[in-house]
Amino acid sequence: MDDSRPLLSWKCGSEALHAAGNRARVQLEQLDAHGTVVDAVWSTEVSSDVLSVRIPEGALRPCTSYQWWIAPIGGPERRTLARFETGMRDRPWSAKWIARNDVRRADDAGEPLDPADTGDLPRSWATMYSLPPTQFRRQFALGSRTPVRARLHISAHGIYRAWINGVRVGDDELAPGWTRYETRIDYQVHDVTALLEPGDNVLGATVADGWWSGRVGYDTRRQAKLYGAAPELIAELHVEFADGSHVSIETDHRWRAGAGEIVMSDLLMGEYHDPRIATPGWHRPEFDDSSWTRVEVRDAPTSVLKGQQSDSIRVVEELPACAQHRAGTATVFDFGQNLTGRVRLRIRGASAGDIIELRHGEALSGERVYTENLRSAEARDVVVATGDPVQLFEPLFTLHGFRYLEVDGLRTPAHLTDVHAQVLASDLPRVGGFSSGNPLLEQLQSNIFWSLRGNYVGIPTDCPQRDERLGWTADTQIFARTASFNVDTRAFLTSWLSDLFASQTPDGCVPDVAPVPPGSSNFDVGAPGWGDAAVVVPWVLYEEYGDLSLLAEHYPHMRAWVQWVERNNPDSLWTRMLGNNFGDWLSVDEHTPHGLVAAAYQIRSLDLVVRAASELGFADDAALFSARAAHRRSLYAEEFIAGGTVKGDTQSGYLFTLAWDLAPPENRRALGDRLVRKIEGRGGRLTSGFLGVNLIGPVLTRIGRSDLALALVLQRDYPSWGYSIDRGATTIWERWDAYTEHAGFQDVRMNSFNHYSLGSVGEWIYRVIGGIDQEPGSCAYRSLRVEPLVREELSPVHAWHESPRGRIAVEWEVVDGRGSATLTIPPGSTAVIRLPGLERHVGAGTHTFDFDTSHPQGEPHCLRANDPGGDATQTLPEWSSRPSTFDTTSACGDLARNS
Repeated sequence: MDDSRPLLSWKCGSEALHAAGNRARVQLEQLDAHGTVVDAVWSTEVSSDVLSVRIPEGALRPCTSYQWWIAPIGGPERRTLARFETGMRDRPWSAKWIARNDVRRADDAGEPLDPADTGDLPRSWATMYSLPPTQFRRQFALGSRTPVRARLHISAHGIYRAWINGVRVGDDELAPGWTRYETRIDYQVHDVTALLEPGDNVLGATVADGWWSGRVGYDTRRQAKLYGAAPELIAELHVEFADGSHVSIETDHRWRAGAGEIVMSDLLMGEYHDPRIATPGWHRPEFDDSSWTRVEVRDAPTSVLKGQQSDSIRVVEELPACAQHRAGTATVFDFGQNLTGRVRLRIRGASAGDIIELRHGEALSGERVYTENLRSAEARDVVVATGDPVQLFEPLFTLHGFRYLEVDGLRTPAHLTDVHAQVLASDLPRVGGFSSGNPLLEQLQSNIFWSLRGNYVGIPTDCPQRDERLGWTADTQIFARTASFNVDTRAFLTSWLSDLFASQTPDGCVPDVAPVPPGSSNFDVGAPGWGDAAVVVPWVLYEEYGDLSLLAEHYPHMRAWVQWVERNNPDSLWTRMLGNNFGDWLSVDEHTPHGLVAAAYQIRSLDLVVRAASELGFADDAALFSARAAHRRSLYAEEFIAGGTVKGDTQSGYLFTLAWDLAPPENRRALGDRLVRKIEGRGGRLTSGFLGVNLIGPVLTRIGRSDLALALVLQRDYPSWGYSIDRGATTIWERWDAYTEHAGFQDVRMNSFNHYSLGSVGEWIYRVIGGIDQEPGSCAYRSLRVEPLVREELSPVHAWHESPRGRIAVEWEVVDGRGSATLTIPPGSTAVIRLPGLERHVGAGTHTFDFDTSHPQGEPHCLRANDPGGDATQTLPEWSSRPSTFDTTSACGDLARNS
């Protein structure tokens, strides 16, 4: 950990620990190389309601082991221990960046390689690629001593895989990942004590182009080598011995470099292996590296190296092929699931020199794999056969989005058992799940999760298959809460926000994507709904995890963004500096005025900054931005609302207006009625695009029409989630019409079958069908609202979420009108439970209820007024019987301040 003030957090296993007046002690202790406590560094007392505390500035030293414990004060001793280590922090690196110095590089015009370098490389690749991955090695001796502690600090310009004495170091994939390289490059630290031996040792690493010098973003021919000309490595191995002595092995001029069997590797294009030129044993001491060259030491800065903030990319699952068929000379394999990763292939009976090609795609066109939607991304792996009876092929440094694999060049057809897909994703802890007896709803939840998994790979991307894979801001902000119900996003999204805010200009503007590929000026000005991720994502993190210190860290950036919009649109709605101004992207049959979208998001972000300022105690800011939001509301009403209609008369226009209370109270009922008529007039089908779709469920539920929201979710006619599911979708499509029976595949220029944006409905599924929600003003799930949408056609339903306080679980079932529910509330939380015919206020524990669906479920559902949006004093629609205001001085805010 490089954080100078790490957050220590915990959960209480017993409600008794939350009793009023209970306190606990948190203590931090330094450890030596043997794991023995050498010093008590810091301690503090916390109240029973506090969930976390940050270590104070200056308490930690670099490259040091610590343990911390928490124990109740008084009563039975319950002492819980955890350990962590600090990274380099501000300690200067003694290592240097190194690169291979004997490889001729193609120029920017795409000059082809010499034929001797390309081997059997397809010509389409040979004209674009210049460098094979580089193998680096350093041999060193430890004498007769056995290490007691050894840590490898390592990173790359590019992506690397490391070995010590022939054994792979760790299980990270595509490390160090993609960040805003200009300001931050992650490094990793591995405990390698067990890999070192007395006598000679070898530290080796293979480094490929990755995002550094490979293809990134659109048009792979122009977007190569955005950051650097070639891959580079940096590493420091720190070894400690029992007598207190230590040695360090750093990347410097003593390292040697060579090439191996990987002729070419690129994240977008694929990977080419020729085992005939492999260098077996190159990462072991007995290898003779005399023919290898000395490395070139580069004068690149090390100040950008920062300890990795988020969870590593790993192989999180392996799927066998489930079906196969012949397509000409090729064999096509189906894994039954659209995924992100690569394939492990067992080759049998091939002759030496045979060329075997693997092509990846998300769909089939006839019998062949459909690849036109990949645009210029090849998504093709190639291997030369060795002639061995069985040969195993597995790419190392590429990534594909696919369900189908087409293999050509095999003399002996592969069996299903010879082909496995390795799923790659950021290894985020699973914190939620949802299941239903309704098959369509069950598959929709699965599709949402697999799209999350396929696009949360280092950064939150838009799609994993074509020549794009960028961290689009709107996609991230509308999906952030759905993601947080499923996986722990705190570190992942915080890391991504570091890149977003590092790209923020001094006057407050943020881009459309993060990281921004160098030279991509078309992303510079955040569009409405895109740039607003700078406000929405930090607020979602605060509501989900309750870390006020993190909100305080992000607040200046949130404030700067709304001020940038204000500065360019003084005393007016957002009509200038709109960037790409995408509007409600990819809506169907309706066009919501872009000016309405911009104005709605302008007010939405002002409202959230008001709430953040209130939580942080910035009263002047809260008053200032509240007044600005009120003024813009009046302008919005004048510009876009006329009686019972919203300008443009689109579903999304009504959704923005109702979700964020942009209409005067006297207009809201009519606007809600008009929204209902718009949906029913289309036969219960939606028209909303990226920005509107996650508001459909919450708004309809809020106005008492959760039945209509459910009908939309279960709709099977086009456009709908069910339409794609009935046509074999196992992930969320980018567009509603990605494939239709009357038109076939959509425009190949933009047609992804794995794109989580339209899956933001997952938030509503958890909160309303599952019944896991927070009361107004609550955060970190202190005050729960458990009010599941009980319908027999959905039964049984099981939803769970591992909140910062512990597991919340809701199980309900209805058979012939008789229902039962079992609810688990974690320690430190309270809940209002509403089921047909009953309402209860309960504390922590497991509670069981029987109910009769012939009784009304009670007052209409109404999601939290602060989500999907609204200002700190918004009034709920008059047809809702909920309280008309909510208190912004939430208990969660109080406890966060206490910590």
